Amino acid sequence: MMVHPRLACEPLPFGGRSTGGGFRQRVRQYVGSFAQARRFTATSRFKATRGWAVGLAATSLLAFLGGMALFFSNTFHLPWTGPARIILTGFVGPLAASLSAVVLLRLAKRVPAGHALFVAVTAVPAWALAATTAASWSVRFDEADMNQGFSWFGSSMLLFMIPGWMAGTACLAVPLYSLLASRRSLPIRVTQAVLLALPMSLMLGALMVMPPMAGTLGAMVLLIVALRQGMPAVRPSVGSSRVVPRQVVAPNLRIVGGAALALLVVGLACAVFAVTGSSWAPMVTDSTHAMNLGLAYGAFASIPLLLLAGRALAARLGPTMPWPVLLGCSAMGVQGFAQLLGAGHVLQWNGILIAATLMGFAIALPLGRWVAGGRFTRIAVVALMGLAASVLGLPLVMMSTFLAPIGSAVLLVWAWKAGNAGQPRLSS
Repeated sequence: MMVHPRLACEPLPFGGRSTGGGFRQRVRQYVGSFAQARRFTATSRFKATRGWAVGLAATSLLAFLGGMALFFSNTFHLPWTGPARIILTGFVGPLAASLSAVVLLRLAKRVPAGHALFVAVTAVPAWALAATTAASWSVRFDEADMNQGFSWFGSSMLLFMIPGWMAGTACLAVPLYSLLASRRSLPIRVTQAVLLALPMSLMLGALMVMPPMAGTLGAMVLLIVALRQGMPAVRPSVGSSRVVPRQVVAPNLRIVGGAALALLVVGLACAVFAVTGSSWAPMVTDSTHAMNLGLAYGAFASIPLLLLAGRALAARLGPTMPWPVLLGCSAMGVQGFAQLLGAGHVLQWNGILIAATLMGFAIALPLGRWVAGGRFTRIAVVALMGLAASVLGLPLVMMSTFLAPIGSAVLLVWAWKAGNAGQPRLSS
């Protein structure tokens, strides 16, 4: 087989040069196609820019948010929502996030152009096979519930999973090789990259069969990083030079400690009532009713705790602190009323989702200072961050009755330590 002399010295994807003989002589054809792809990248008009990274990260976040909306909404049991969610959270969202990460690595000069192109190309079949594997697994579960035998698609999960795992390993091994220390020898770097890529690709593929919470948060972080790409290390917020900072008076530590202790007792009482109220409370009909009442009372009891914590942290978090506290208190109020409606009420789940969204915005608003860009960009990104952070707000509002005593205890310890640190010590 005749090989062009130039292709015989083209760099392999894992570095080094092909000098002929043995195994390397068999992969020269692949090296030639890879070299042509590198020359195409160098001569094409496409260039990795910050705009591409931001656009791809935003696309990924929107796809995950769409899948999350389908997962938690009342349309989940419709026949078209399952395939739509798999396409959004199993292919579009992860693929856009992968391409955005590749662009960011390329902008940071951590990955060569040829390696970046290889990752971008292999990410398409890797995520396509992962989404197909998730769809096959879902179909198999549905067929098992119907107890009418398995179709070829439901029985072919491994046929999709194994090549998808191989494609994902190749997609991750190339950038991992570039990120490893260059002082190590070629075989060691290749071995380390492959050994790291094997479990990483399997774990990323396993996320496809789970709710899109991890993907939503990852896309949110990726969008923030993409917006800050190329920005100065220290960037003042918009209008900070014209705003005169107001002095925040430190709260009385004794009042904070006493209130935290009282809220700790109330929170523990609500948690105990939610778990054991059905066995001793006369107004409770069953354990579900006791849990609903305990969760409602615990949510209402969390409102003064949030006000107290916001007052104590106002000096550190700045003038934006009242808005997250207001949103958090609103979330707890909505959660309390939703639990009072009782299990099975048509509006209970909708109220919980509204409370989770409000809590998500309460989490995202203090993080808005890290968002770079103009006023419209910051508002739009913070809105997306609030929707994405609702995946954290949901467990927070659902478990608020059991988390409130922990928060009260932390606030009590903080007030006690701060009070001891501020007291003068007697010298002997």
